[in-house]
Amino acid sequence: MAPTILLVNDDGFMSRALPLTYEALSEVGNVVAVVPEIPKSGGGHSLTLHKPIFVRELEIHGFVVKIINGTPVDAIHVARSILGVRPDLVVSGVNIGENTSAQNILYSGTVEAAIEAGLFGYPAIALSADVSTDEEFMDPAYSRLVRKVVMAASRYVLEEGWFSGVDTVSINIPRTPKPAGAVMVPAQRIRFYQRYERRIDPRGREYYWLVGDRVLEEGKDSDYLTRGYVTVTPLISNLTHPALLGCPDLPKRLEDFVTYLDEVVRRVSGR
Repeated sequence: MAPTILLVNDDGFMSRALPLTYEALSEVGNVVAVVPEIPKSGGGHSLTLHKPIFVRELEIHGFVVKIINGTPVDAIHVARSILGVRPDLVVSGVNIGENTSAQNILYSGTVEAAIEAGLFGYPAIALSADVSTDEEFMDPAYSRLVRKVVMAASRYVLEEGWFSGVDTVSINIPRTPKPAGAVMVPAQRIRFYQRYERRIDPRGREYYWLVGDRVLEEGKDSDYLTRGYVTVTPLISNLTHPALLGCPDLPKRLEDFVTYLDEVVRRVSGR
């Protein structure tokens, strides 16, 4: 029997990354897509508490999508408690924009949906791409890379099993269609130093727009992504200080996973 894959995102049903991801996952299992009706980027681990959730079915991109008026984290609960889905794997993304750094991980609806799934014991992968718009997914070479990464990561987990002590794995795909390889790296702490920029609207009213300066820490996820690597960062949802958790070693299967992904990426790149 084919495995069941739950697909969620934070960019909504109109994102060009949705059919790309759906089609790649369909090569390895039966896909159930549950996504927000509008983009929820930057929503983090938010949950809808003060209004009802509506679920409607829409056929778009050549397949059926469940649309909700909630958040990516809501999508996990809708799939479980309303649709009765018991996934063998949860895939969140592919997100428009990278999600490197602890800062972005906490902001990201994509990563936080995967973390919510991990809290309930489901193997969960968050996938993000270092692109500015979903138009970039239309490039044939880049879409081929994204498909290969999605398929390889999902197939490995479904065939080889999950990683003990890990709640989710965050994968970031670089902008180049020919990455240097895949590496497992820690998340840097801060990705942006934000500030509010004062502006004036056409009616002469003062307003403020959040902008930020990018930061790179050598040897961390943002650094390697900028250098053209697919980055893999295992995450745990427990925010307790590591000293109280016993700091267990990473499972060897996770190292094997990254080695496998590196081989796939290098083949796609012709390296």
